Amino acid sequence: MANIDAPFGFNPVDTIGGAHPGKLGEYSMGNDVIFQGDLVKFASGLLVQSTAGDTNVGVFWGAQYDDATGKPIFSNQQPASTTGKVFVYDNPYQVFEVQGDGESEAADIGQTADMAPGQGSTATGVSIYELDSSDIGSGANLTIIGFGKDPERSEVGSDNIVYRVLIKEHSYAN
Repeated sequence: MANIDAPFGFNPVDTIGGAHPGKLGEYSMGNDVIFQGDLVKFASGLLVQSTAGDTNVGVFWGAQYDDATGKPIFSNQQPASTTGKVFVYDNPYQVFEVQGDGESEAADIGQTADMAPGQGSTATGVSIYELDSSDIGSGANLTIIGFGKDPERSEVGSDNIVYRVLIKEHSYAN
Protein backbone atom coordinates (compact mmCIF):
# COMPACT_ATOMS: atom_id res chain seq x y z
CA MET A 1 0.00 0.00 0.00
CA ALA A 2 1.40 3.40 -0.97
CA ASN A 3 1.66 6.31 1.44
CA ILE A 4 -1.06 8.92 1.07
CA ASP A 5 -0.01 12.25 -0.44
CA ALA A 6 -1.35 14.94 1.90
CA PRO A 7 1.29 17.48 2.99
CA PHE A 8 0.68 19.17 6.34
CA GLY A 9 3.86 21.14 7.04
CA PHE A 10 5.80 20.46 10.23
CA ASN A 11 3.84 18.88 13.08
CA PRO A 12 5.42 18.81 16.60
CA VAL A 13 5.47 15.29 18.07
CA ASP A 14 8.24 14.94 20.68
CA THR A 15 11.48 16.40 22.01
CA ILE A 16 15.01 15.06 22.31
CA GLY A 17 16.52 14.83 25.78
CA GLY A 18 13.40 14.73 27.91
CA ALA A 19 12.56 18.43 27.69
CA HIS A 20 8.91 19.34 28.14
CA PRO A 21 7.34 19.25 24.65
CA GLY A 22 4.89 21.81 23.45
CA LYS A 23 6.22 25.11 24.82
CA LEU A 24 5.67 27.93 22.35
CA GLY A 25 7.74 31.09 22.00
CA GLU A 26 5.94 34.40 21.42
CA TYR A 27 7.16 36.82 18.71
CA SER A 28 6.01 39.91 16.80
CA MET A 29 4.22 39.35 13.51
CA GLY A 30 5.88 39.98 10.18
CA ASN A 31 3.99 41.30 7.15
CA ASP A 32 3.62 38.05 5.20
CA VAL A 33 0.98 35.32 5.29
CA ILE A 34 2.27 32.35 7.31
CA PHE A 35 0.52 29.02 7.74
CA GLN A 36 0.44 26.61 10.69
CA GLY A 37 3.36 24.21 10.19
CA ASP A 38 5.57 26.60 8.16
CA LEU A 39 9.24 26.99 9.08
CA VAL A 40 9.95 30.62 9.98
CA LYS A 41 13.02 32.85 10.20
CA PHE A 42 13.87 36.36 11.37
CA ALA A 43 13.71 39.20 8.83
CA SER A 44 14.31 42.68 10.27
CA GLY A 45 13.34 41.39 13.72
CA LEU A 46 10.01 39.94 12.57
CA LEU A 47 9.09 36.41 11.51
CA VAL A 48 8.54 35.37 7.89
CA GLN A 49 8.36 32.04 6.03
CA SER A 50 11.69 30.26 5.53
CA THR A 51 13.08 28.81 2.33
CA ALA A 52 15.74 26.14 1.78
CA GLY A 53 19.10 27.22 3.20
CA ASP A 54 17.69 29.67 5.77
CA THR A 55 18.50 29.59 9.47
CA ASN A 56 15.16 28.89 11.15
CA VAL A 57 13.65 30.09 14.42
CA GLY A 58 11.19 27.20 14.47
CA VAL A 59 7.71 26.26 13.27
CA PHE A 60 4.81 28.73 13.22
CA TRP A 61 1.75 27.43 15.08
CA GLY A 62 -0.68 30.34 15.34
CA ALA A 63 -1.32 34.08 15.53
CA GLN A 64 -3.23 36.41 17.82
CA TYR A 65 -4.40 39.79 16.55
CA ASP A 66 -7.43 42.11 16.64
CA ASP A 67 -9.86 42.23 13.73
CA ALA A 68 -11.18 45.50 12.25
CA THR A 69 -13.75 45.83 15.09
CA GLY A 70 -11.11 45.28 17.80
CA LYS A 71 -12.25 41.74 18.55
CA PRO A 72 -9.31 39.45 19.50
CA ILE A 73 -8.74 36.63 17.00
CA PHE A 74 -6.61 33.50 17.34
CA SER A 75 -5.87 31.85 14.01
CA ASN A 76 -3.60 29.10 12.68
CA GLN A 77 -2.80 31.44 9.77
CA GLN A 78 -1.14 34.85 10.00
CA PRO A 79 -2.85 37.27 7.61
CA ALA A 80 -0.74 39.70 5.62
CA SER A 81 -0.20 43.25 6.92
CA THR A 82 -1.60 42.56 10.39
CA THR A 83 0.03 43.42 13.71
CA GLY A 84 -0.06 41.11 16.67
CA LYS A 85 1.71 38.10 18.18
CA VAL A 86 2.73 34.80 16.65
CA PHE A 87 3.46 31.54 18.46
CA VAL A 88 6.34 29.33 17.38
CA TYR A 89 7.73 25.94 18.38
CA ASP A 90 11.25 27.32 18.84
CA ASN A 91 13.01 24.61 20.90
CA PRO A 92 15.97 23.35 18.80
CA TYR A 93 15.35 19.85 20.24
CA GLN A 94 11.69 19.72 19.17
CA VAL A 95 10.98 16.71 16.93
CA PHE A 96 8.61 17.29 14.01
CA GLU A 97 6.87 15.04 11.51
CA VAL A 98 6.84 16.20 7.90
CA GLN A 99 5.89 14.45 4.67
CA GLY A 100 8.59 13.77 2.08
CA ASP A 101 7.87 14.78 -1.50
CA GLY A 102 9.44 11.71 -3.15
CA GLU A 103 10.94 8.26 -2.61
CA SER A 104 12.21 7.03 0.73
CA GLU A 105 14.55 4.31 1.97
CA ALA A 106 15.74 3.00 5.34
CA ALA A 107 19.16 4.62 4.79
CA ASP A 108 17.50 8.08 4.98
CA ILE A 109 17.72 7.96 8.79
CA GLY A 110 20.68 10.03 10.00
CA GLN A 111 20.86 11.99 6.73
CA THR A 112 20.21 15.69 6.23
CA ALA A 113 17.79 17.28 3.78
CA ASP A 114 16.26 20.62 2.88
CA MET A 115 12.61 21.50 3.06
CA ALA A 116 10.41 22.20 0.08
CA PRO A 117 8.22 25.24 0.84
CA GLY A 118 4.87 25.97 -0.75
CA GLN A 119 1.89 28.25 -0.26
CA GLY A 120 -0.45 26.77 2.37
CA SER A 121 -4.23 26.58 2.28
CA THR A 122 -6.14 29.78 3.01
CA ALA A 123 -9.23 27.61 3.66
CA THR A 124 -7.60 25.58 6.47
CA GLY A 125 -4.64 27.79 7.39
CA VAL A 126 -2.36 24.73 7.21
CA SER A 127 1.08 24.57 5.59
CA ILE A 128 2.07 22.34 2.68
CA TYR A 129 5.83 22.40 3.40
CA GLU A 130 7.49 19.04 2.73
CA LEU A 131 10.91 17.45 3.09
CA ASP A 132 12.76 17.67 -0.25
CA SER A 133 13.51 14.00 -0.93
CA SER A 134 15.71 14.85 -3.93
CA ASP A 135 18.46 16.28 -1.72
CA ILE A 136 18.58 13.75 1.13
CA GLY A 137 22.25 13.55 2.09
CA SER A 138 23.16 16.93 0.60
CA GLY A 139 20.56 19.35 2.04
CA ALA A 140 21.15 21.14 5.32
CA ASN A 141 17.85 22.41 6.87
CA LEU A 142 16.79 19.16 8.58
CA THR A 143 18.20 16.00 10.17
CA ILE A 144 16.11 12.86 9.61
CA ILE A 145 15.84 10.86 12.85
CA GLY A 146 13.14 8.35 11.90
CA PHE A 147 9.81 7.71 10.23
CA GLY A 148 6.27 8.52 11.34
CA LYS A 149 4.14 5.97 13.16
CA ASP A 150 0.94 6.15 11.07
CA PRO A 151 0.71 2.87 9.08
CA GLU A 152 -0.92 4.69 6.13
CA ARG A 153 2.05 7.06 5.88
CA SER A 154 5.12 5.03 6.90
CA GLU A 155 5.80 2.56 4.09
CA VAL A 156 9.57 2.74 3.57
CA GLY A 157 10.50 2.60 -0.12
CA SER A 158 7.39 4.48 -1.24
CA ASP A 159 6.83 8.14 -2.08
CA ASN A 160 5.41 10.60 0.47
CA ILE A 161 6.56 8.89 3.66
CA VAL A 162 6.28 10.90 6.87
CA TYR A 163 9.69 11.60 8.39
CA ARG A 164 10.61 12.54 11.96
CA VAL A 165 13.10 15.39 11.84
CA LEU A 166 15.02 17.97 13.83
CA ILE A 167 15.67 21.46 12.48
CA LYS A 168 19.43 21.43 11.86
CA GLU A 169 19.80 25.06 10.73
CA HIS A 170 18.30 26.59 13.88
CA SER A 171 18.78 30.09 15.32
CA TYR A 172 19.04 28.78 18.89
CA ALA A 173 21.24 25.70 18.34
CA ASN A 174 25.00 25.73 18.82
